[in-house]
Amino acid sequence: MNYRCYGIGAALGLLLCTQAAAETGAAANVLQSLPPGTEPIVSYIVPPLSAVKYLPDRIPDGGQAGRELKIIAAGGEFEPASFMLFARRDIGELRLEVSELRGPGGSTIPRDNLKLHVVKCWYQAGTAWNSYFADPTKKEFIPELLLNDETLIRVDHRTGDNYLRVDFPGGSEYRWISYKSKNDPGYFNHDNMPVADAAELRPVKLTAGEGKQFWLTVKVPENTAPGHYTGQITLTADARQEGAIAVNLRVLPFNLPEPATYYDPAAKFYVSLYNDSNLAERLSLNGNDLKKAERKLAADYVNMHEHGCDYPLVRGWGRNTVDDKTFVRSLELVKESPLKTDVIFGGVRITDWYTMVQKPENRKPDAWDNFTGQVDRELEIFRGVFGHGNLYGIGWDEPSVAILKGQRQGWKYLQPKGVKVIQTSKDKHLIPAGYNQDFSNYGGSVSPEAVRQWHAMGGKVTIYAMPHTGPENPDFIRRTHGIMPYKMDLDGTCNYKYHEAVNNIWNDFATGTFRCFNLVYPTRDNVIDTIAWEGFREGVDDIRYATRLRQLAARGVLSADIDTVYTARKALQWLALADARNIDLDTMRLEMINHILNIHHALEGEKK
Repeated sequence: MNYRCYGIGAALGLLLCTQAAAETGAAANVLQSLPPGTEPIVSYIVPPLSAVKYLPDRIPDGGQAGRELKIIAAGGEFEPASFMLFARRDIGELRLEVSELRGPGGSTIPRDNLKLHVVKCWYQAGTAWNSYFADPTKKEFIPELLLNDETLIRVDHRTGDNYLRVDFPGGSEYRWISYKSKNDPGYFNHDNMPVADAAELRPVKLTAGEGKQFWLTVKVPENTAPGHYTGQITLTADARQEGAIAVNLRVLPFNLPEPATYYDPAAKFYVSLYNDSNLAERLSLNGNDLKKAERKLAADYVNMHEHGCDYPLVRGWGRNTVDDKTFVRSLELVKESPLKTDVIFGGVRITDWYTMVQKPENRKPDAWDNFTGQVDRELEIFRGVFGHGNLYGIGWDEPSVAILKGQRQGWKYLQPKGVKVIQTSKDKHLIPAGYNQDFSNYGGSVSPEAVRQWHAMGGKVTIYAMPHTGPENPDFIRRTHGIMPYKMDLDGTCNYKYHEAVNNIWNDFATGTFRCFNLVYPTRDNVIDTIAWEGFREGVDDIRYATRLRQLAARGVLSADIDTVYTARKALQWLALADARNIDLDTMRLEMINHILNIHHALEGEKK
């Protein structure tokens, strides 16, 4: 970007000239650091889930110059790969086209199973990448968004501001989304505002001396024939072919199971999220357009499922009381989705302000009858939709002990009907609620002793705010939603939140104490994924690999062959000693695969 240094005020001119010089200098440094050669495009293969920020003004730390993506995945798994492209000269239009993958015996993985995005860097609040607490006085340039159309966001490096393209029927315009006052310019209604990404990756521009990161996600169908699959990403720069990035995928000889707990490989590990994917909420914001609300919710549920979140909290009644028809349809949308419905978290209220939370002297005389009549009707509707009443109702959020005790009457009414309770928790809940709280969602952290005590009382434990969503670092999100809670003997993760903002989910600077809580960015009909959300999915997959290891090892230790027993116990030994807080997660994944294959081969060898 070049700026003229005349025709404007001296101070502003000096600022712009300084900016231009800095950008020119960064580009020159990058060009000098590229490997010798004359090819117009230089590629670096980078670990997609690294804690390192890959920015356009530097050669990627940990990246390797080359043109081959190497991927290992099991059946039924989504697996990412990433690369950066640097141009020696300006390229006005670069097209990237992905082929199908061809494997053994004529097997193929279709082109539609390979999704390519450009990673968009933009400005976020000063603590970006590392924290969900806000520092709006600073601006951090970070990679985050996985886009098909990189022009959806425009960035002004002079001011550190972002602009979002809104495609109105009469023409598109860019809206400033970096304001600091939450009242200016007002609420951004993503249900109605015409903001959308393209369906497929569009051509991009490359500037000499600046890098651009790309993200490939491969979806391996279940029961895909194991072996090596190859394909390519063809690069066409200004209508001239400039080679390709090879895609080399190894499909493992097994599918991944659902995640299970570390302490009991037969017990489910529940992956959940707080969310506003709720029919009443969507209708209230989109002008009661049912079809539009249904499309948006269906897209949310598919997106959650494809990222391993199969048990999101279901607030079937919305933030306000709704009619039975809306309530039924909200539950039906969950049932029609790919989410798991053997257990539902939420769906039926189990607490009420006037019945349980208010002091007795302030409660309405008819509050109890109204509450029991309403929840009985909701439970009847719930059972009619799902065919069962296996649900965890959601208790009052972060209650005092007084509120916790106030809920006892309602819980005692509902639990004989098969309704269980999930409640945000602290250690102080162990005494007043240890006997009637079924699932405890701890905020921030939970001690091994507390987990042991809840388990001993027949309860389950999950966690949120370790951290809240918001930090963009995919390695951090992967670790704190995957192997860390798994090795803590937790029964799941139930974090806050899929997406939430004070006023505008696209604005990280008008948020007060906290940044936006989000893993995705909602548009009118869908969501835009982030590298943190990809890290979340890989964290869940780490648990699935560990579950596979534990389940196979359980068979191996019962073998009559001592070598098979030792192979299985070595795998269990390695997993037990793995430091979930510090181990390199990519290395851990490879080690788990190695142990799984070793046990598998030992067990297969016994059959011969």
